[in-house]
Amino acid sequence: MKPSYKSGIITGIGAGLFAIGAFSFFNWLNTKNSWGIQPATIRGISGLLTVLIQAIGIYFSMSGTKKVLNGVITYSQSFKAGFIVAVITALITAFCGLIYCTLINPGYADYMVNEAQKAMIASGKSSKQIADELIGIRWEFSTGGQIIQALVAQTFVGTLISLIMAIFIKTQKTV
Repeated sequence: MKPSYKSGIITGIGAGLFAIGAFSFFNWLNTKNSWGIQPATIRGISGLLTVLIQAIGIYFSMSGTKKVLNGVITYSQSFKAGFIVAVITALITAFCGLIYCTLINPGYADYMVNEAQKAMIASGKSSKQIADELIGIRWEFSTGGQIIQALVAQTFVGTLISLIMAIFIKTQKTV
C-alpha cells in the first residue's frame, strides 16, 4: 500500500476517534466537575487538536513517499502525498461524525442546541436574538452539519498544511 493511503487511513481513524473520545471525555469531566465550559468550546478545541493529528499524518505520508522514491521528492509529489491524507482523513472523520451523531450519541444535536440556548439566556440575549442564532446552531450541530464541517475543514486545513509542509519536505536542489 502506498505510504499516502496508509498514512491517510491511520490519520483519519486517529483523528476521528480522538475527536469523538476527547469531546465525550472532557464534556463528561466538565459536567461532573461543574467547570462551566461551554460544550461547543470543548468540541472546538478537540476539533482543533485533530489538525495536529492530521499534520503529523501528512508529515509521515510525505516522508514515507520520499523514502519510497529513494530520498528524492518534488514539491508536487510531496503536496500530492499530503493532499491524499487530507482527503482520506476528511472522509473518515466525517464517517466517524455520522456514527457518533446517529448511533453513539443520537441526542448530540439537541444537547448542543440546548446548551447554546442556556448560554444565550444567561448572557442576557433577547428572545429574538436567541431564536435567530439558534437557526444556525441547529444546523451546525446537526448530523449533516457535522459531516459537512468535517469534510470541508479537514480537506481545507489538510491542503494548507500540505502546501506549506511540501516546501520543507521536497528535495532541495544542489548546485
